[in-house]
Amino acid sequence: MKILALHCDYVRYEPIEKEIKYAEDTEKKKYEIKEVLLLLTAIEVNDNEETIQKCLEEIKRISKEIAARRILIYPFAHLSKELKRPSEAIKILAKLREEASKIIETHSAPFGWNKSLELKIKGHPLAERLLTI
Repeated sequence: MKILALHCDYVRYEPIEKEIKYAEDTEKKKYEIKEVLLLLTAIEVNDNEETIQKCLEEIKRISKEIAARRILIYPFAHLSKELKRPSEAIKILAKLREEASKIIETHSAPFGWNKSLELKIKGHPLAERLLTI
């Protein structure tokens, strides 16, 4: 799993069009989340339950470091060339969302959609980082 973690003042996105048959159901509307740790997330071939647990530990650690109270898990295949098949990736994402919601306020962008994206990254030293889990 690769994650580009960005501490943001806000993130705005809008689902535009389904890209794949495994796309999640969602409402076509504009979403905005303020004061959020954005997790641009690529699910890779070898990701499994252990990967999810390691990711949750990283979320806890980073959230504590930067005092983030909410996250946005945003599927972002562009971080890897070794992607898990969509039918399997969606299951990993669902489990990650479910488990993350037990430890922090969790929002999620839909899997399998083209989305417009607007964000404002905070300007502190820990606001941007790439994680390989």
